[in-house]
Amino acid sequence: MIIEEDFVQNDNKIIQHIKELFEINDTQINSLQEYVKMITDHNSNYNFIGKSTIKHIWHRHILDSIQLIKLIDNKNHRFADFGSGCGLPGMVLSIAGLKEMHLIEKSYRKSEFLKIAKHLSLNKIFVHQEKIEELKNIKFNAILSRALAPLPKLLNYCIEFLDQDGYCLFLKGKKLDEEIANCKNIFKFDFQKFQSITSKQSNIIKITNIKKL
Repeated sequence: MIIEEDFVQNDNKIIQHIKELFEINDTQINSLQEYVKMITDHNSNYNFIGKSTIKHIWHRHILDSIQLIKLIDNKNHRFADFGSGCGLPGMVLSIAGLKEMHLIEKSYRKSEFLKIAKHLSLNKIFVHQEKIEELKNIKFNAILSRALAPLPKLLNYCIEFLDQDGYCLFLKGKKLDEEIANCKNIFKFDFQKFQSITSKQSNIIKITNIKKL
């Protein structure tokens, strides 16, 4: 099922959809609403999201992020959001129930925003204000990312920090097949593709067993 943007002119409709599809309770919805307000209040100074998407933030950003929860088997794992920005998707998924989330963001200002916003989640959130390649002595069960880099670059980031049995979940656009093809001489991996529920042109890829050639 794809929830078209035309359907979500009323935020209450998309919020109700989120509650029903992802079993999100009222406390979590209240936290997401406060998080959305923080983003919109500060977006002009921080440039978190494109101005054209602000009025559709629940569809384009919150729903787009929270849909990953359906592809996660164990909420108790250690998760990382690479290139977190304002916390999409990591902050949203932490509020939705992931027990330990590491938000990796090189920008000082955005990291400070994340440190303020993390009180909205009842789960553990760690903010790392550093470049991905500068992380030290840490492994993750799962690495998430949204709109950070092409797939070959993402895999190059992830391979060092992913547990042996870990996986990656990336929100990608219509060029996903091309990005997969661009990896074939660099990496070997298994993957599954899923249709995004927010757009016919968007996809999700789940990657396991990554090996560098």
